[in-house]
Amino acid sequence: MKTFRAFLRLAAPFWIGRARPRPWLLLAATVACSLGFVRVSVAINAWNKEFYDALAAFDAGAIPGLAAAYAVYLTLAVVAIAAGNWFLKRLAFDWRDWATDDHQRRWLGGHAHYRLRFGDEPDNPDQRIAEDIALLAELTLELFRSFLVNVTRLGAFVAILWSISGTQTVTLAGTDFLIDGYLVWIAVVYSAVSTLLMHAVGHRLLALKIDQQAREADYRAALMGVRNWSEQIAFHRGEAAELVRLSCRFDDIRRNWHALIGREFRIECFSAAQMRVAWFIPIVAILPLYLQRTITLGDMMQAQNAFSSVLDGFSWVLTYYRRIMEWAAVVRRLQQLNDALERTGLPSHSAGHGTGAGDGGGTVDRPFAVRPVLCIDGVDIVSPAGRPLLSAVTARFEAPAHVRIDGPSGCGKSTLLRVMAGLHPCRSGTLSVGTDAMFLPQHSYLPNDSLRAVVSYPSERPFDDRAIAWALGRVGLARLSAELDRHAEWSTLLSGGERQRLGFAQLLLHRPGTVVMDEATSQLDEESSIAMYRLIRDTLPDSLVIAVTHQLGLAMLFDRSIDLRPFLVEACGVGEPMPCPLGG
Repeated sequence: MKTFRAFLRLAAPFWIGRARPRPWLLLAATVACSLGFVRVSVAINAWNKEFYDALAAFDAGAIPGLAAAYAVYLTLAVVAIAAGNWFLKRLAFDWRDWATDDHQRRWLGGHAHYRLRFGDEPDNPDQRIAEDIALLAELTLELFRSFLVNVTRLGAFVAILWSISGTQTVTLAGTDFLIDGYLVWIAVVYSAVSTLLMHAVGHRLLALKIDQQAREADYRAALMGVRNWSEQIAFHRGEAAELVRLSCRFDDIRRNWHALIGREFRIECFSAAQMRVAWFIPIVAILPLYLQRTITLGDMMQAQNAFSSVLDGFSWVLTYYRRIMEWAAVVRRLQQLNDALERTGLPSHSAGHGTGAGDGGGTVDRPFAVRPVLCIDGVDIVSPAGRPLLSAVTARFEAPAHVRIDGPSGCGKSTLLRVMAGLHPCRSGTLSVGTDAMFLPQHSYLPNDSLRAVVSYPSERPFDDRAIAWALGRVGLARLSAELDRHAEWSTLLSGGERQRLGFAQLLLHRPGTVVMDEATSQLDEESSIAMYRLIRDTLPDSLVIAVTHQLGLAMLFDRSIDLRPFLVEACGVGEPMPCPLGG
């Protein structure tokens, strides 16, 4: 029941919270095709009686008409199945499309994808969005359609089976009992016992499915880590260590896989045996009536077909047990992701998204102002781990100004910038930055896209090619102007210094009123670093520039500074020397 409630929370926004009728129309078309298929199945069941009666009577003249009728039924069945599948797939993709967009927006909104790293982030949120959403839509609709077909067939064929069964007399302890529709009762008892036994055999499958998805995703993430950090691994000669790491991840898959196939082997053995017995039961049950010439061969074959349909209806859980467990695992994983996103509890603080309060009690505001202003008033800052770093930080700077944030290593300079960006909550106080602030981290993100889109990032639309060529030329990357259409992994093709120069090109194109930089020239030599900062000073003369840098040669380029030493909660930096445990 807990899983079903979680499913309703996931599905309700798509089915109830939307005004478009398209999903309901597609669902109605799918239901119509399924009901049409059931109606054809009932007609084929009646055809079975006529066909086998004709065979028993050696009535050759009836065969051509029966064959033609069967061809019509077959055509209708194929059309109902094919059309139903098409409608179902369209509906599944519409559901996936909507749910993917919803989860992407929530994952990226308010920097949730970043904040999750510092909480109880569920494993592999990317896999849950990319794969589990698709599985949720596909499995839900598959199970719904199969349940609908089986229940409808059950209602249609129970009446047929009941009439064929007639009334039978059973004697127990000298007392006669009249049983109406005895074949129906046999199907009910047999399916109930089979379902209980199946659950006893396969109840552990749910946990194994969840573990398998998680371990497969962990292994893929480890492989991606090797690919993303291949140069660093090669420099460290770390291939042997990575091989051990990957082998350990795959060992986790292997152990769970053995447990999974062992459980599925038991389920398949039981399911195969149950299906064979189910086919034989109606023949044995009705054979005495046929031998007594009470019913015809056609009646017996019709009864066998009807019994199978009734049994399928009663045994739906048994038949789809593995798919239900897979569906439940997907629901659990997506619900964990949704719960984690809800627990972030912080609205977006990105530029242009208004005002919000962090869960730490402080606020980060971006009020509209003609002239960009940085205002820090009594801000307390803690590390992501919760360790107090800075207390009652207070400062105010107004553009145009170039402000350097100073302090010993590890005192919280970068954390202060994260608070400005809305990535990290301040425990108390207020902090205001410009409405169009642009942040330039030490390691710029370069998406796998065309160079035009990379230089224009984070703009949703690329800048004019002439403007891009101008910006690349100003930062010393003019050679790249001829490669604007090239799609590549630029983060691996460009050196660290080139990536940082590209970040400055982005600043020149966006021309923000407030620029916040965290070691933005750490991979450039001092001469090149000075040139980049002077470029910003000359090109953006009216901007407020705030920077953290350990390059002493850049100090002359700043006209203001914030010294964080007076605001330190505790001493930070290099600790006392300790003897090496390895000796020497």
